Amino acid sequence: MSEVPGPSKRFSTDNSSFSGAKKPRKTVLDSCTSDENDCSSEEAVYSQCNDGRMDGPFGEIPDHLLINTIETPSVSLLRSSAITPTVSEQSFILPSHIGVAGYSSISALPSFDDNNRQVAQNIDDQPSHEGATATWASTGSMKTLDFTKAQELLVPVPSDPLEAFLLFLNNDILDLIVRETNLNAERVLQQPGVTDKYRITNWKELTREECMTFLGLLLHTGTIRLNRLNDYWKTHWLFNIPSFRQYMSRNRFMLILRCLHFSSDPRDEDRLTEIRPIVDNFNTVMNNIYSPGKQLTLDESMVLWRGRLLFRQYIKNKRHKYGVKFYVLAEPEGIVLKFQIYGGAHEETSGQGHTQKIVLKLLEDNLDSGHSVYMDNFYNSYDLAVKLLDRQTYCTGTLRKNREGNPVDLSTVTLKKGEYKSVFLNNVHIGKWRDKRYVLYISTEHDNEMMEVTNKRGQVLLKPSAIVHYDNFMSGVDLQDQMLSYYPCERKTMRWYKKLFIHVLQMSVANAYYLYNKFSTKQRLNLYDFRLSILEKLLPKKTDQLKVLKVEHKLTKIENVKLREKKERRGIRTIKEIVRKECKGCKQIKKRVATLYECKGCDGSPGFCTQCFCNFHS
Repeated sequence: MSEVPGPSKRFSTDNSSFSGAKKPRKTVLDSCTSDENDCSSEEAVYSQCNDGRMDGPFGEIPDHLLINTIETPSVSLLRSSAITPTVSEQSFILPSHIGVAGYSSISALPSFDDNNRQVAQNIDDQPSHEGATATWASTGSMKTLDFTKAQELLVPVPSDPLEAFLLFLNNDILDLIVRETNLNAERVLQQPGVTDKYRITNWKELTREECMTFLGLLLHTGTIRLNRLNDYWKTHWLFNIPSFRQYMSRNRFMLILRCLHFSSDPRDEDRLTEIRPIVDNFNTVMNNIYSPGKQLTLDESMVLWRGRLLFRQYIKNKRHKYGVKFYVLAEPEGIVLKFQIYGGAHEETSGQGHTQKIVLKLLEDNLDSGHSVYMDNFYNSYDLAVKLLDRQTYCTGTLRKNREGNPVDLSTVTLKKGEYKSVFLNNVHIGKWRDKRYVLYISTEHDNEMMEVTNKRGQVLLKPSAIVHYDNFMSGVDLQDQMLSYYPCERKTMRWYKKLFIHVLQMSVANAYYLYNKFSTKQRLNLYDFRLSILEKLLPKKTDQLKVLKVEHKLTKIENVKLREKKERRGIRTIKEIVRKECKGCKQIKKRVATLYECKGCDGSPGFCTQCFCNFHS
């Protein structure tokens, strides 16, 4: 048996191989059954055998129809990994009046114009060889899968909203945040050029209790929306919010936010090292506490980021077009089960077959259970549908017309409005339906049944069952994004991993809200009341501070005096002078006024003139 030649032999660049002499080549229909010339593999079909014989119904092919082996990709690039039925040799025999140019089902043959010049083809736009040439039938049966799990909470039902939230913000992740933040503060303090005037020199060790207070204030900034973080600590009558000053000073809050950190592991190959522990903790917690229902949805989500970032993405149909892309697996009602951040190339799921790797990565904990996954045309393909069906998982969704493995017949069929055409292969249903425009869809669960649907105008329409179920169950990720947009806590000036951490923190609040209302026997809460219940426990009422607010403010004369010697004609006389203070109200309008009066009811007993005292305490 002769060895199959490698790429260097099959794609030789020797000019003699392109001479005008006609050379015999093996065709697709060669049997090659001899022991000396084993051409059973697909690559050997397009290579030369040693004996130089030329069999088959085509005879010798002219030179201008031969494939240019330099410009034509290998057959292995056009292969589909899906299993398709074997097509007999008789199905490829063409009538004598049809030339090779009419043999369009083989995607490896190039196309030519009227002058016999080869036309460049986009390999990505062509259907795969096996999917396009396989025998697609107009009728077929769908495989029946049983859902073997139950939708349930795997931990005791939380008694209040804070307990539901602490399922995600457990002691392990809190200890990690405290430890890494303290380590990062030490690194910042040891940087060259840090002087005593820097705020970091006042750093104190962060504790778990202080970290919970910090996170509570951070979530509260989404309830009371102000443009700048400094505004929450202002004493101006337009911004006076005493709750923030009672729990933490402004400088301490800004210092914790500056040093907030989650990982000290310097791994250059992972661009998401700074946020990786937070992502893994969320995915692990959701897998341990909740078993989802049958229907699942998979889609992208965007976190706004307009700054410089190597893996920043652009999706034109999203609310935030520029930012960090999340691949999210969720339930139709909006519970996020698992997510993965796109970090660009050199990732585990990057490279060829990226979408299939993402789907299988997100579904790895939910395969072989009979789930129904709904995806859009960015993910769906014939190969992926076969792989998921082998793992006892349905998939349904829209399909791109140039996806590999698509049947050729559907790409050329013309339909009127309301008409549809369906084909089946290996328990996979691919259909084409025309509404206002053509819609191509794929499903391994729903057949070509048409269902009646009433639109918003009250009209009864007929739609394919796959499209109806896709519309009903595909909005889980968009619903989650809608819930997070009501009380945003992110700030534009934050570092990218801190902004992602706050986004994951809000996802935890939304998931806790869904799980609490779903399994708790108590009265259902809306999202606003649920957040306030959490904040009331994280930021308990300060009883000591209420007494300070009841202090009576009076304008009194300054009691502090100083002795000063004054020279006169008769000698030196000692006199007493009141130490005047600068008026606090006049100072705010950049006017310097020394006053004899002060207010002992205010912090620090500031000085006031009579007019500013009335304005300040009115």
